[in-house]
Amino acid sequence: MKPTKELAEMYEVPVFQDFAEFLRSSLAQRTDGVIISSTHTTHCSLGLQAAEAKLHIFMEKPMTTSSIEARKLLCAAKDLKSLGKVFMVNHSANFTNQALRAREILRAGKIGEVEHVTCHMIREREFFEDLQNQLWVCSSEGSAAGNGFAWGQSCHTLAWVYFVTGLIPQSVFCKMVYSKKTGADIFTSAIIECTNGATITCQGLAGLPGGNSVGSASATGKLIENKIFGSKGCLLYSGDDADPGSGQLEVCSDGFHEVMPGFYFENTTKEGFGPESLRCFGDAYVSLQVVLTIEAMYESAKSGSVQKIRE
Repeated sequence: MKPTKELAEMYEVPVFQDFAEFLRSSLAQRTDGVIISSTHTTHCSLGLQAAEAKLHIFMEKPMTTSSIEARKLLCAAKDLKSLGKVFMVNHSANFTNQALRAREILRAGKIGEVEHVTCHMIREREFFEDLQNQLWVCSSEGSAAGNGFAWGQSCHTLAWVYFVTGLIPQSVFCKMVYSKKTGADIFTSAIIECTNGATITCQGLAGLPGGNSVGSASATGKLIENKIFGSKGCLLYSGDDADPGSGQLEVCSDGFHEVMPGFYFENTTKEGFGPESLRCFGDAYVSLQVVLTIEAMYESAKSGSVQKIRE
């Protein structure tokens, strides 16, 4: 991380006091699109400004931390689409070959109707107990109902599940354990009921020792497990996202068995043209389902009761 002045010199680009100043500049007239990777709770304001300027938008996950703001952004995304513009949220795991194949297999009915999903992500505890890491652990920031593992990491897992299965959440019951140092949620356990009667159990677990090793010399990254059970069979996809050889996509059902080697999930590679999501682009509907679910998770954890998804 470098100060703004040093970054500007490194990339040989101008500096603006805020996004509105950029949009008023002559440079904005020559700009095709923007990447919004600021604090979670600023995404809506910046996204709506970019949409009004009719720019392509690539937004970091989560789309926002409020169901009201998420619906505003979805409306903006639809307006942009009608103009031939793209609004994309960076759920990079959704655009790997394994995710696309998993979605294709489920749409073909190979495991029947989806009845239950289990998913979890495990990463290091240290990240959520660093008091200087305010953007990820501050629990009272802006419109966010809370902050920690759910907004920061469970959004990856839930986006993958909703993208692959097409399930739509209806209600949530959630319990959370919070860091005594920062107040961030470090362990989350949610049961999600979907509109078709299927259930999802989603866990976020900041339980690994040490620092995050994805992209580093260490051999252990985030540990991820996704299992989808249908009326005719199941789909399994689990592994270590720092080690592509740690897992595979496997589908088992009566008369059908397929294995696709390799485990690819969150792409943090700095080289090349960016993650698969940036190269593919997609729509914002899955991102809305993620925001609605995680907002309900925080509210359920605070109330101790089942929280219905907001209409």
